Amino acid sequence: MAMSKPAVAPAPAPLEVESKHDEARELAFAQSVHALRITLRATPGGWALVAWLVQGFVPWPRVLLWTGIFAAVWVVNLLILRSIERQGASIARHHKRLLAVAVMDGICWGLMVLLLMTYDRFLDSWLTVVFCGIASINLPTYIAYPPAFRALVSAMWLAASSSVLVHGQNMHAKVQLVVGLLAYFFFLHYTVNTISRRVVEGMRLQLENAALAEELKITLRQVERQATTDALTGQLNRRALDVLLQRSAHEAEGRGVHFSILMLDVDHFKQINDTHGHPVGDQALRAVADRVAAQLRAGDSCARYGGEEFVVLLPGTSIDQACEAAERIRAALAGAALETTPPLKVTASIGVAEYLPGMQVEGVLAAADGAVYVAKRSGRNQVRSGTQAAGSDATAVPAGTSEGTSAGVH
Repeated sequence: MAMSKPAVAPAPAPLEVESKHDEARELAFAQSVHALRITLRATPGGWALVAWLVQGFVPWPRVLLWTGIFAAVWVVNLLILRSIERQGASIARHHKRLLAVAVMDGICWGLMVLLLMTYDRFLDSWLTVVFCGIASINLPTYIAYPPAFRALVSAMWLAASSSVLVHGQNMHAKVQLVVGLLAYFFFLHYTVNTISRRVVEGMRLQLENAALAEELKITLRQVERQATTDALTGQLNRRALDVLLQRSAHEAEGRGVHFSILMLDVDHFKQINDTHGHPVGDQALRAVADRVAAQLRAGDSCARYGGEEFVVLLPGTSIDQACEAAERIRAALAGAALETTPPLKVTASIGVAEYLPGMQVEGVLAAADGAVYVAKRSGRNQVRSGTQAAGSDATAVPAGTSEGTSAGVH
């Protein structure tokens, strides 16, 4: 017997993948802008390290000149980055600004070769180590957006190489310095590119997973709604009503919060189906459900109980208040024709019951059902109430007073 192949989830469409890739690149760009702003805040620490290394070797005017130029550029760069973040980092709008920040930062570090080297061989070696270390420290900052890192190290190398040419014979091992820095920056750039592709791909996968998770939540909500909603009327179904009634009964017993229900039965509904057909009957049920729901308060619930019957749950409502609500619903239904094709005039018989301590949910439903029967038997288009002692059979009486005088249309 041939074995069936397991179901395989459909692969994302190319346009969807491309869209998520672009979204991931935008996210990576924004993260690079934020990371660079944080990194630049630590730049004065680098100045302090360099000043400590060169003390006693380099004249202070040159140290102050380098620091002053760098400080001015540093302030400008921070302002640019702050402006980008406030506007919402975007590759299309801010790519050149970020590259400019990286280039200016690289040039300032490159000026260290021009202004602070050639005074001592050992000092030059230490400053070269610092120079390379600055590039390495900045690597994680630009890991998500390599073009900016490429701009940084290119500016550093060009500024350093130009400084070597200016120093001429006063610079020791100048060829080794230029070639060594070029090789070092090349390997750093290669590393950034390799890791960056994985970082952006990881961001894309995260975005896809987030989108799938959101789709799953929406699907689950739709499934839950379908499981608790009557497909024809859009109101709660019998299953959801049972759960809601049990929950309300539990709260009533535990917290002493009473509630009432209305059971509504459309009068002569079979005649509508027989005369106009079931499609018009379905229109009528939807119109009735909408008109009933329009009369309810926030927190009230309407459910299709079966056929042409509806049950309304009224939390925190006494029997007298429930009868008033039922009368409003009865009048709303009888007052104007339903928006059906053709327009139909309908009435409803409504039974009202209040949940009393010690009752079962089935008991309060039976009380309301009994009241509907009395309303039907008394001429329909009426509101009647049902009273029930705990555990006893429901007895239906007319609504209106504590003894049950008539309320509604007779």
